Amino acid sequence: MADNLRSLVDQLKAVSNPLRLRVLALLGAGEVCVCQVAEALSVPASSVSEALRELRRAGFVTERKEGRWVYVSIPEPSSPLLASLLLEAGSLPETARDRARVMKVKGLAVQDICRKQMGKLEEVAHA
Repeated sequence: MADNLRSLVDQLKAVSNPLRLRVLALLGAGEVCVCQVAEALSVPASSVSEALRELRRAGFVTERKEGRWVYVSIPEPSSPLLASLLLEAGSLPETARDRARVMKVKGLAVQDICRKQMGKLEEVAHA
C-alpha cells in the first residue's frame, strides 16, 4: 500500500510543474521528437529533457530512438490519472496554443528542427 501511495505522490509531483504539464499535454497530440517539443514550446532542449526525465520517472512518457533522434509519447494504455490530466490540461488555452504550434512543427523535417535547436545551444555556450 505504501508503494502505491508513493507512486501516486511521485506522479502528482511530476505534473506539478507548468513546463512538465505543458509537455505532457503536448504529447496528448501524439508522438514527437524531443527537439520538436522544444521548438513548439520555445524552450531550451535541456529544459525539455529535464521535464521528460521527470515525466518518464512517473510513468507518463515513453521514448524510442530512431537513429540520432529521440521520440517521446504517452504509453498505451494510459492510467486513469493520466487520462484525466490530459483531458483537463488539454482544455487550457495555453496547451491549445502549444498543440497548434506542435502540429506546424511536425510538418517540418526533424533534422532541420534539431539542427536549429543545436544552433541555439551553441549560441548559449558561446555567450
